[in-house]
Amino acid sequence: MRESLVVFRRELKSYFLSPIAYVFGLLLVSVLLWYSTEAALVNGARASTDALFGTLPLMLILFVPGLTMRLWAEERKLGTLELLMTFPVTIGQLVTGKFLAAVVFLGVVMLLTLGLPLTLGAYGKLDWPPVFGSYLASLLFAGSFVAVGMFWSSLTRDQIVAMLFSLVSLFVLYQLGNPVNIELATNWMPTWAIDLANGISPYKYFLSIARGVVDSRDLVYFACFCGFFLYANALVLQARRLKG
Repeated sequence: MRESLVVFRRELKSYFLSPIAYVFGLLLVSVLLWYSTEAALVNGARASTDALFGTLPLMLILFVPGLTMRLWAEERKLGTLELLMTFPVTIGQLVTGKFLAAVVFLGVVMLLTLGLPLTLGAYGKLDWPPVFGSYLASLLFAGSFVAVGMFWSSLTRDQIVAMLFSLVSLFVLYQLGNPVNIELATNWMPTWAIDLANGISPYKYFLSIARGVVDSRDLVYFACFCGFFLYANALVLQARRLKG
């Protein structure tokens, strides 16, 4: 655990020392607040954060691949991955530390949007349980995307390739759980196939938790989803270590 914390602090520090991370964070928050403010304030809608959290999944599809593409690909390109492998730290600890750092950074970015629900709550009646549920769902959803992005980053030394593979796979996962697509698919797909595709998508479980009711099955899903891709990430790195 101590070794994972060392990796975690190293990675988190690199985020806050990198101008790219600041641009990424401020751009993400700006886009989210611009869309949600238009819907919640300008158009005179009810006091709700639906616009904010309705836009967030699509924004994460666009931004998370840019955040995760460097996690392993840059280490390989700079030749520092081999150096990390010589440290007294296991591959699992390396993967865990990098994963937690990326998730915490995204959590900090999401906290910057708190001004919107606080403002809505001050000037109107805001239902807070769904807001808290949406923030929790957003963090878990972001974590699942980070796990996928890290996996693709471990497969290549080219950051652009890692970003493109992540972008495509995250978009597909999102569409599999999109209620609009599910409704359209009922006309030509068997029920079992729809349930299977929908059950794979993190978006389904994001929507479930965002309603304000935390179901243990949703939490287990996110734990298993992240665990699967992080384990696959560790297997790739282990194969590279054995290969030398």
